[in-house]
Amino acid sequence: MNKLASFYFPNTHYPIPHADFLRLQHAHNVGVMFLDMLDTQDSLGHVPSGDQLNSMASMVALLTDQLGKVVDTCETAIKTQMEDVYE
Repeated sequence: MNKLASFYFPNTHYPIPHADFLRLQHAHNVGVMFLDMLDTQDSLGHVPSGDQLNSMASMVALLTDQLGKVVDTCETAIKTQMEDVYE
């Protein structure tokens, strides 16, 4: 997010709050672990049951929620900075 913002708006800077950093770190770690688990299951020929698919959907919902909170914070901060720049 910061790299994209610095590319389009090089005169602005948005430091990520610690809580958002922790959310991103947690989502990344869990996402990597989840993808590794899926890869292992696929390589062993395991087909997930209905309960496992529901658990996977819950995992994706959790990660999406965490990333959504970070995006909300980033958008608010960037919009505020842009309003200050153009006033």
